[in-house]
Amino acid sequence: MTLSAVMTLALASASPPQLDTVVLHGRAAAPVLALERVDAATLARDADAQDPAQALARTLARVPGVYAANRGNDAQDLQLSSRGYGARASFGVRGLRLVADGIPASTPDGQGQLGHWLIADAAALEVLRGPFSALYGSASGGVIALQSRWPAAERTLAALALGSFGLRQASVSLDRLPGADQALSLTAQLTQRDGWRAHSASERRLAQARWQLRAPGQQFLAVLQLQSQPADDPLGLTAEQFAADPRQTASQATAFNTRKTAEQQQLGLRWQREVDERLRLQVAGWWGHRAVDQWQSIPLNVQNAPTHPGGVIALRRGFGGLDARLNWALLADHELTLGWAVEAQRDARRGYLSNAGVTGALKRDETNRALSSEPYAQWRWTPTPDWELLAGLRASALRMDSEDRFLANGDDSGARRFRGVQPVAGLAWRPSEGQVLRLALGRAAESPTLTELAYRSSGSGFNTELRAQRSQQAELGWEWRAGARRVALSAFQARTRDEISVLQSSGGRTVFTNAAQTRRSGLEAAATLMLARDWALDLAATQLHTRVLATGRPLPGVPARHGQAELRWARAGWDAALSLQGRARLPADDAGTAAAAGGGLWGLTLGGPLAPEWRWRLRADNLLNRATAASVIVNEANRRFFEPAAPRGASFSLSWQPH
Repeated sequence: MTLSAVMTLALASASPPQLDTVVLHGRAAAPVLALERVDAATLARDADAQDPAQALARTLARVPGVYAANRGNDAQDLQLSSRGYGARASFGVRGLRLVADGIPASTPDGQGQLGHWLIADAAALEVLRGPFSALYGSASGGVIALQSRWPAAERTLAALALGSFGLRQASVSLDRLPGADQALSLTAQLTQRDGWRAHSASERRLAQARWQLRAPGQQFLAVLQLQSQPADDPLGLTAEQFAADPRQTASQATAFNTRKTAEQQQLGLRWQREVDERLRLQVAGWWGHRAVDQWQSIPLNVQNAPTHPGGVIALRRGFGGLDARLNWALLADHELTLGWAVEAQRDARRGYLSNAGVTGALKRDETNRALSSEPYAQWRWTPTPDWELLAGLRASALRMDSEDRFLANGDDSGARRFRGVQPVAGLAWRPSEGQVLRLALGRAAESPTLTELAYRSSGSGFNTELRAQRSQQAELGWEWRAGARRVALSAFQARTRDEISVLQSSGGRTVFTNAAQTRRSGLEAAATLMLARDWALDLAATQLHTRVLATGRPLPGVPARHGQAELRWARAGWDAALSLQGRARLPADDAGTAAAAGGGLWGLTLGGPLAPEWRWRLRADNLLNRATAASVIVNEANRRFFEPAAPRGASFSLSWQPH
């Protein structure tokens, strides 16, 4: 289910929706929701003269409650968590629902990828945290939605960027209006970099085509996204290696030629029909294919064990789904949404021996499948202009199975079913103009992914003992707005049983288990303060207390405090910003034996016109050249926990947009 599928009832206006907005459909969001929005100007500034991973990490750092770390390793993507959910992921995204233009970028088993997103071409990025994220399926921590633009005029934009560590980036974007009610957008981007560590070079090729059509009472969107990304993997470092030289590369990376290639194609379609002034229908469908090949650093004698799947992963994934919903304005102050989402995923997974990075004999051959069927409902009641009640319910039924065809070492087939009901409710009150008080309660569930079910602690085969984690969440918030000024505060608490956590991570094999009960509580703050006519200060801060109740230790991969401050200046097309991103100590394992030190990184950007059709931007990161860990690999069995942050670097971009 997409963000738009649940939030339709959260809309305050009766005007027709706009295709270029996914979450809010051009209207005001329900004040019950803990929703943060990053606008198009900020997204474009973040993406300018940056590799895509660093740009997205910079943008998400603006959202309180969300911890986003650029691993500096394009073979593994970002380390991303919301209120501590998702921190266990050693690659990709877990515990959060990802949506682009109403089309999920997450599969039905809860895995997600951000590598194909082009934030420079977006209208906005919206992040939902808190209890209402339970209405999006396996998304305990929140929902991240990217929204595309509806072009206002025909446009051509070309850009070139060069920077430290061999960064080279070229992009071109075309907007065309073939008819009065049509818009066509084409974007392509090529990013290459050598990396600041040996054996960390990468290349990312992205392309997107988007066609939008408006007709009386109807709207249609078709979007095609393509990604191709080969990347070397420099692996993590032990504490001793990090202390000796924090920017070295593990010897195993070069010895085994560790690397990864990812190819993805995804097509999404969305149709919306205004049946009458009270009834609206929306149907979204999508299909995609993802191919991943990864060479790992596993000794050959370990791979030769009969039950070992080998040191080369070859994954071919097909995924798709259909989401249909009906929005009905029952009365002037009541709205009801009813919908059903069905998603399917099929993974053809093979494993091979890796002899110093050379692919050898077959060691694994199986097909993994996931099928979800999830009806949902939401009701909104506004008895007075100052009060609003929002309640929802989602029932989930998920089946996952594995069919083993490599029977020389036994039959490792298996199947699991997960069922649940996630209710949520929220109340909002506007005590005065510009102020909102909100309270939200909910129950969430997160099933294991197919990857998390792939291994068990002894032998090889499907992990039939792993259970879904379930949590109860509560949130209290206050927000004040006056023009461009804004202050928002949130307090939350979540109790989770059967938390899915890493039991062991070694040689590319990560085994998961269910921990005892865990507890999360925290405070979040966000503010935009206008200091003077041309000056503004943006703040985002999070205080997060996590505990595994049985041991009293914090959850690994989650800092107790993190945040960002940015001082901005803009005048007559010129702009500048000075930023500081900071975090507290970052635990690396459940036992509490290792952690990355806390600290802060300063950044600076300058930009302005060079000529009527030309713009430039200069960016500098890690101004004080601090040697620190960008992220940690949770519970890495070889204790190579630490992934170094980039040293001081700079980049310069030049863009051309003819009038």
